[in-house]
Amino acid sequence: MSEVHADKWGPLGSIFAGLCCLGAAPLLAGLSALGLEFLIHDTILIPLLIFFLGVTIWALHRNRSRCGTAGPLWLVWLAAVLTLGSLWISGVAVGLGLLLLVSASIWNAIATKRCEPTRGMIS
Repeated sequence: MSEVHADKWGPLGSIFAGLCCLGAAPLLAGLSALGLEFLIHDTILIPLLIFFLGVTIWALHRNRSRCGTAGPLWLVWLAAVLTLGSLWISGVAVGLGLLLLVSASIWNAIATKRCEPTRGMIS
């Protein structure tokens, strides 16, 4: 069965969109060099960031239902609110939100790995 791996690409997409919104020069220069400068506009980046944050929250919610770990889900909600809420206020706070997002994803990966051996067993 093919897995979506939304818990992995959701945070990556959020980081990409967040760094573009912050104006990370190397990333913006790379996009321009590839002819993708249309992605640099906030009218595309902010909905893209919201979409990827939503995908991440959905994936961690799904893993919480499966493995019973609520901590990563709470942390990703905090990260999403901090990232979106501070987008127009502070680049440092957005960076902190993205760091929390990565931390929640790593925590979720570890919790999922611990949960998997017991998932297929019959009790």
